Amino acid sequence: MSRAASVSRDSLNIDVYHQGVFSPNPLVYFHPDKVPVMGLDVRNMDFKKFKTYLQKLINNRCRDMYYCLKNRSLVDGLRELRDEDDYVRFLDAGFDDDDNQISIYIDDHHEPLLDWIEEEKAEEWDSGTETYEDDVDSVLSDDLSVDHEADDEDIQWPEVVDPFLSQKNLIPQRGIEEEAGGKVKKHPIHDPNQKWDTMMPELGMKFSDRDELKHMLTNYAVSKGYSLWYEKNEAKALLVRCSKNEKGKPSCPFRLWASPMNKENSFQIKSLIDKHNCARQQKLGCLVTYKWIGKMLIPDILERPKFSYRKMAEVVRKDYGLKVSLGQCRNAKYFALDEISGNLVSHYEKLWNYGAELLRVNPGSTVLIETNHTPDATHYFKRMYICLKSIKDGWIEGCRRVIGVDGCFLKGICRGELLTAVGRDANNQMYPLAWAVVPVENKETWMWFIDLLLEDIEMGDGRGLTIISDQHKGLMEAVKERAPSCEHRNCARHIYANFKKKGFTGVEFRRLFWSAAKATTDSNFRSYMREIRTMSTEAYEHLIERDPNTWCRAFFEPQTCCDAVENGISESFNAAIVEARKKPIITMLEEIRLYVMERMYNQKIKGHKWDMEICPSIRKRIEKMKEEQRYWDVIPSGEEEYEVKLAHEVYVVHLESKTCGCRAWQLSGIPCVHAIAAILYLNGNAEDYVAVWFKISMFGSCYRYPVKPINGANMWPNVLFDPILPPRRRRMPGRPKVNRMKCPTENEGKHKINKTGMSISRCSNCHQEGHNKRRCPLLKEANKATVSEGDVEEGISQDGISEDGVNEDRINEDGVSEVGIGEEEAVEEGGIEDHQEDEIEQQEDEIDHQENHHHQHQPVFFQHFVANKRRLPSERNTKLKLRKKVVTKDGSGESTENPVTIN
Repeated sequence: MSRAASVSRDSLNIDVYHQGVFSPNPLVYFHPDKVPVMGLDVRNMDFKKFKTYLQKLINNRCRDMYYCLKNRSLVDGLRELRDEDDYVRFLDAGFDDDDNQISIYIDDHHEPLLDWIEEEKAEEWDSGTETYEDDVDSVLSDDLSVDHEADDEDIQWPEVVDPFLSQKNLIPQRGIEEEAGGKVKKHPIHDPNQKWDTMMPELGMKFSDRDELKHMLTNYAVSKGYSLWYEKNEAKALLVRCSKNEKGKPSCPFRLWASPMNKENSFQIKSLIDKHNCARQQKLGCLVTYKWIGKMLIPDILERPKFSYRKMAEVVRKDYGLKVSLGQCRNAKYFALDEISGNLVSHYEKLWNYGAELLRVNPGSTVLIETNHTPDATHYFKRMYICLKSIKDGWIEGCRRVIGVDGCFLKGICRGELLTAVGRDANNQMYPLAWAVVPVENKETWMWFIDLLLEDIEMGDGRGLTIISDQHKGLMEAVKERAPSCEHRNCARHIYANFKKKGFTGVEFRRLFWSAAKATTDSNFRSYMREIRTMSTEAYEHLIERDPNTWCRAFFEPQTCCDAVENGISESFNAAIVEARKKPIITMLEEIRLYVMERMYNQKIKGHKWDMEICPSIRKRIEKMKEEQRYWDVIPSGEEEYEVKLAHEVYVVHLESKTCGCRAWQLSGIPCVHAIAAILYLNGNAEDYVAVWFKISMFGSCYRYPVKPINGANMWPNVLFDPILPPRRRRMPGRPKVNRMKCPTENEGKHKINKTGMSISRCSNCHQEGHNKRRCPLLKEANKATVSEGDVEEGISQDGISEDGVNEDRINEDGVSEVGIGEEEAVEEGGIEDHQEDEIEQQEDEIDHQENHHHQHQPVFFQHFVANKRRLPSERNTKLKLRKKVVTKDGSGESTENPVTIN
């Protein structure tokens, strides 16, 4: 029998080339990967199934496919494979070869190959040359030559009893490795990093262990909705079926058999029938375990540690189309937290190595890690401080001596707080300087942070330094002790927020507060404070107690060239790293470092593009004041002294000393509107009078030194210190808040204002503010019942009550009757001689009337209860009769009786 006759026309040998790049003139396919497919059964395979098979084979999309005719170059033999007709021609070309051999090329870049071929053919025709032909494909790689030799040795298939095992669905016994000199058939290896909803079982697919295979099957079942179940689940055998009938037998043809391989430590799918005729399910039984749910939801739990079980069930239903119980979600969350905790421990263990790597690539930096250790030599993380050499050198050379410090909570699984120090560059933008992770924000941690910060920036006891912060008590005390010579400013926004909490709200209070805070002279400040005192003495005293020297511009030091009354720079940095604060500690620190490193580079590139002398934000501020100076009159005096006036406002400007009577120029370092009016009067350039801190040269000095990159974790130095464990849990008082508390004005929407803290309740009874009728103190006093102990016996007379029980109301001098007891109700007779009537009197206190009260006839309410008991103990039904009587000054009144039966 001839060799050609022995070749079956039911299968093809295909060489699949992918991950390469086509290039024209001449047309070649650069650096591809080759996947040989031997004996592919194409009898029942249409184009769609064939394309799906190729995509699974190369684990990638097959965007554009081409095949090449045998013994042709790519220019002459390349054909497109895009539909069923092309597929038929492809099969014919493959079967025309003696060895059923053909090559397929995958183009991932959507190149216009057919146009390139036409152009190349046209060029060859014009030049009179013949089309280039060769016996091999034009592939620039030695290992991509096509092997046209077929294996003469037939594969021996084992005899099987199981009807599901056939030659088409069974792997040969020799498996992957064949005899020396023979070909090796490659089977796909499962990629655990593949997207979960693209995982599918394939015949011959290999796995590292049985659990990896089971995880893949769960992903496959969830993505397709198949109700898979394990008919056999053993350490060395796995038989998987789909769906069950009423008798517990398989009702779907799907069947998968897997077992360990003989000559390698892998688990392989040995038999597979991948056909389904079952309905899709939302409950997959034991296939979807709490561990699978936990693994899939780890990213969500990392983002939201307070993820509720009910919310978890909703997410699983929405994202995966499954119905799971709350118990499964509870166990899944415990499992996920354990996994996260294990990863968290590994993060803290690597802190020594991470710090060593930072110091290696950024010599001169300050990286300090402190731990708490127990008697058994266990080390728990305490705190960590980072200040990189390039950043502090840039601050020393190009930034004003102004620093904003602030603390913010870590929002994820990494517990504690982040302390930050942020400077201001020449363009008045934030310049992150140092950061530290501490367990809690208090005086001791702030003293530790400030000590290290002052040492890094070479400021000693703080002389010449300005620190801006909020009113945290520990921080304020730490600054006083560690930096006694510095100027300490408090953020005016925080002071105003506390001012509003005291009830001093409204547009006028807001205007006066900010006018006082931004006043540059003592006289203007006192003027605004007098207006506040006119409105409310309590508001005035509240602000005076907050020490205006720390939040009003009139009392700031002039040499700082910074007139900021807020610490918005620190808030901006905290907002920029808010996502990083949800991550584990090393991930968080790395994202902060990367953010700072990228910002330093971008700012440096931005500064190189500026062709001006001062920074853009300062220039914009000067241009705005140039428009305002038109309304000011300038009167020269000589020696560069001028008098600048507008109506009743008059200020003296000294251009030589760069001062103005308003002090705004001295505080900011930027000419004020009065100074600009005088400068333009002389046809001068206002930018020449700006402080040197705002020059482009200073901006370049800030970002001159780049932050150096570091290697991956596997290349960090190995520090032989005792491993660090995560910090011990510290119970915080109250419910932890994720978002920063905002004042009402920050919560306003686009179309509706926020009324938080603005509306005050008013009582409908006394018409006073601060409470409602339910909590009115007057009604509470009126409803206090005083029961007289001597009124239970019959025949005892009281003041204002006659012996026969008739009420004698007494009228006081104001004309209002005092509280009395109405006529006694008759007691129901029942035949028992020793019946004793009980009468409960309830009296109300007299309500004092105010002279200026708008209700001159304030009524007095009182209630009278009479309890009548039935004579038989078995028929204890008590009747209560309520009589409400209103007595006014003129003596008129009404009474109503509303019997209420209590069983």
